[in-house]
Amino acid sequence: MTYYKITLTVLIFLTACQSQKENITIPALPTLNENNQNIALTKHNQLRQLHFNDSALIYSQKLELDAQKYANKLAENGKFDHDPDNLNSMYGENLHAFSSSKAPNLSEIIQKWYDEKQYYNYNTQECKNGQLCGHYTQIVWKRSKLLGCASAQYQKGRFKNGYVTVCKYYPYGNIVGKDPY
Repeated sequence: MTYYKITLTVLIFLTACQSQKENITIPALPTLNENNQNIALTKHNQLRQLHFNDSALIYSQKLELDAQKYANKLAENGKFDHDPDNLNSMYGENLHAFSSSKAPNLSEIIQKWYDEKQYYNYNTQECKNGQLCGHYTQIVWKRSKLLGCASAQYQKGRFKNGYVTVCKYYPYGNIVGKDPY
């Protein structure tokens, strides 16, 4: 992953009459390289085609940047929670965290989410009792059109030095009482 540095000039007001300039260097948001974008998009669309052929996802740089911002936030604070701003942005979201310091394998993560299919009850449109299947249904949610994914390395918390991966979808899926297909 390539990181670029942006230098900002910040004014710090010491008193009403004094100011001091301080240069602060912050890393710019890294983006997935084109190969990883293709992996994320191709894997999602291959899995979606097992259910329908007329609703391929399109990769979105904006969603990737939003996913990267949120992955960075989780990595910095050591947490693993869904983004509270998703509803306002109409984003769906899948998260994955692990403590290994090995870089994430997007194809394996997406497949793991999809494998929750075994817990989805097509008749009731619910997960089997005590099981997760919302990652699966978000992947195959037919009305979702855009995808963006990103990862960041945890700096603290129970996953320290491991990674969190965030995929965002627009518009969101997993609407109670609605069929994903």
